[in-house]
Amino acid sequence: MKPTVAGHTTASGHGSAGGLLRKGTIGPLAEVDAGSAPRHGAGTGLFSIGTIATLRQLESSFPNASFTAYLDDATVAAPPGMLGKVCEATSRAMRVLSIETNEDKTDVLNKGGPVDMPAEYIWPFARVMDAGIANDPESELITQFVQLKAEETDRLFRAIVELLFAKHTQWRLPSVPALPRVTFFLRTHAPVHTRAAAEWFDDRVTGVLGIIMDGPVTKRARDIAALPVRRGGCGLRRQGEIAELAYLCLGEKGKQRALTDELDAKHQSDLYETLQGPDRKVFVSNTAAGAGRLLTDPQVHADDKGFSTYLRERILMRVLPEGQKCVCGANASNGHVHKCTRLQQNLRTTRHDMINMTFANGLRLCGFQCGMEPRLTEASRRRPDILIVGLDTYAITDVTVTYAGRVTAYVSEESMEEADPLRAARDRPTQKRQKYRHWALANGLDFEPFVMLTNGAIHSASRRWLRRILGNQDHRLTITNAYDLIVADTLAAMLRGNVRVFGAACGRAGPGQTPRVGECPGDSSGIVNLVLSREVNKSHRGQKTRTRKQRHTHTNSPSTESSENCTNERKAMQR
Repeated sequence: MKPTVAGHTTASGHGSAGGLLRKGTIGPLAEVDAGSAPRHGAGTGLFSIGTIATLRQLESSFPNASFTAYLDDATVAAPPGMLGKVCEATSRAMRVLSIETNEDKTDVLNKGGPVDMPAEYIWPFARVMDAGIANDPESELITQFVQLKAEETDRLFRAIVELLFAKHTQWRLPSVPALPRVTFFLRTHAPVHTRAAAEWFDDRVTGVLGIIMDGPVTKRARDIAALPVRRGGCGLRRQGEIAELAYLCLGEKGKQRALTDELDAKHQSDLYETLQGPDRKVFVSNTAAGAGRLLTDPQVHADDKGFSTYLRERILMRVLPEGQKCVCGANASNGHVHKCTRLQQNLRTTRHDMINMTFANGLRLCGFQCGMEPRLTEASRRRPDILIVGLDTYAITDVTVTYAGRVTAYVSEESMEEADPLRAARDRPTQKRQKYRHWALANGLDFEPFVMLTNGAIHSASRRWLRRILGNQDHRLTITNAYDLIVADTLAAMLRGNVRVFGAACGRAGPGQTPRVGECPGDSSGIVNLVLSREVNKSHRGQKTRTRKQRHTHTNSPSTESSENCTNERKAMQR
């Protein structure tokens, strides 16, 4: 790769690329961008060692010059009358490492005074270590450079929209390659040059968020998404706010993190004050341990329906379309769907069974033997969910899933800091212990209920119990890896169960009519894909059989016309 040489002249103390020019020893700046030495076959590490040794020799030869190495870049700052001499010495030293300078890419920034470099190399703007630097600190050329570099990420945003990525992949793409690059420009340029680029980037991120959720994003939802995951958000920070802080904190370790955390706490508190009822409870519960695992743990393999449903609930947007009614006739808000007593209970039972089976399979992978729903006694109808047997391990658990916005005992007004993220599930462990602990102690079993919220949060006692159980078994995984494996798969199973519950809530199909994917009444945009449980499908197949029998035995009865109409409507829906 051909090196790049750039010269820069500026006053003492003037900020520039990456904070390299904040030390006061400022003069024309020379940068050499080089790869590994081709003739010597040196690797990156060997090249770096050779570059550092060479620059130290140059520093001893030119005490008035400043040399800085960063990966494969070497930057030189020297007084105006020495720039040409220092650059020539640097080029000779680099040739020893088999690096040739590219004269066509030599730029000189001349703020004033003579510079011993050819006039054709003098420019009002140059790129030094991927940062834009100009003679005038407020030059429009810097703003244009930052905007151009930010818009290079537009290829990524277009790919997210146009290519058939899974929603989980669409979610992770902006944060992995794009955000670090934008953050670099925010830290190396003054806010006056980065505001427009930051706002453009924020608009693109909001657009991608809308694509993932198959609908427009409200301001409140975007405010929540901008919070870090540990504060109940999604980690999609607004770069416009960061632009005002990053440059001011350059060179001061920990200052930007402290100021950003203070800003996040204020936004979180302001949002908390505007929320009421179940929304406030869900917002608080999203700060619990494990509630944001889907957004941070790549082991959680969620399908598109599960991820979209989870994300909508997290940013307090309706999962079902606006105006959609539940099967009971009430407004199908997120809170109502989770708490509706008229919704078919076997769907929640199916979700519970899916979680049980996945949890038990994870334990089996770690070497345990698991029995499902063992009887306490011959006469008792109580059955805890899973019996776990391993080396020196005899344990039992009962799994329970609770809606994160469930109303518990009345609590007086409290601040965000005082709110309990797991309040909706606090009484669940006590109820389960009263039910099974006496029997477990009598049989020498380690019992603890496994309590989860619908957002993925896990009760602290359940987390400690699972780690303790895994620590007693001789398996090839570490305790942390085994724990993450089991919890990730269990969370994915719960998300699939949540999709079933929402699908049943909006499915107004009569007997024999099972909604297909995307056929939810009022859901023409395909926001929610419906999947009903096997039990419901079995009952529908039985109804179809009865309808056929009625058609043969009562050919002229009114019920025949009704059955034929239902059949025709069902065929139309399937087409």
